[in-house]
Amino acid sequence: MTQQPLLAPPAGHPILDQADTLLARGRAGDVVDLLAPHVGREPEHVGAWHRMAQARLELGDPQGAMRAAWAAWQQDPDGPESLFWISRSCSAAGDHTEAIETAASACRQDPGNPRLHNRLGEAQLADGRIGDAIANLQVAVELAGYDADLRVTYAHALFAAGRPLTAREELGRALTLDPRHAGAQAALSRFENLMRAVVDAPTLAQAADEFAESLRVRPATPKSQNRDAFAYAMRVSFVWFFTALLGVGAFDLMGLVTVPDGLYMTLLCASGIFAIVARLAKPKLS
Repeated sequence: MTQQPLLAPPAGHPILDQADTLLARGRAGDVVDLLAPHVGREPEHVGAWHRMAQARLELGDPQGAMRAAWAAWQQDPDGPESLFWISRSCSAAGDHTEAIETAASACRQDPGNPRLHNRLGEAQLADGRIGDAIANLQVAVELAGYDADLRVTYAHALFAAGRPLTAREELGRALTLDPRHAGAQAALSRFENLMRAVVDAPTLAQAADEFAESLRVRPATPKSQNRDAFAYAMRVSFVWFFTALLGVGAFDLMGLVTVPDGLYMTLLCASGIFAIVARLAKPKLS
């Protein structure tokens, strides 16, 4: 999907400028570290929550992004920007119904904003609703044909519907608007690769289906759940090994058994390893 920037940050918020600079450099982890204490002190700072949501998405953490986006929405229920990030987070998490509904709500709140219509089109394509995406994007392009991102997403929908010539025309218009548009260039290359295998109607349909499938986002087990389970297993292992170390030491002190030094070292090292791995596997809460 096309990566879209945030709206211009409000004046007088240097921390947002700093966060935007870090995001532009691909340092999403640093953005989280920068903003986590800030939103803790100033939870009403909507713009900071938006940057946090974007950073979490770039780190592959849609659940964390969703929490940040909802925190922003609670401070500004009428703001379409918060709905934008809720929608993107839901799409990334595979919750397509919520993603489409929130994007549509954002469009109703700010109907003249092509970025919001583009988000709705992306959400529909991620759910495989190609016809709905075309209907929405066609109207949006007619009203905001100056937006290159919008034309690229429209081209995606057209190709997925089996209309490669019209899709290429839209990419051409997007590149006319922005000759260096990375999304348009990538889509054009992808279209050319898929069309090499097209020789008739069935192969065209196959290419269109393959491209449409590549746009879909399937619901999956969140990484955080796997991470939590792994961390739990490591904590349990640490408790067992550390308990064994204490028990062996107690029996040795009481003279009930003779414990080799190697056993102490083995239990101590194993306990330390499990403790370290459990700590590293623990997910961040911000």
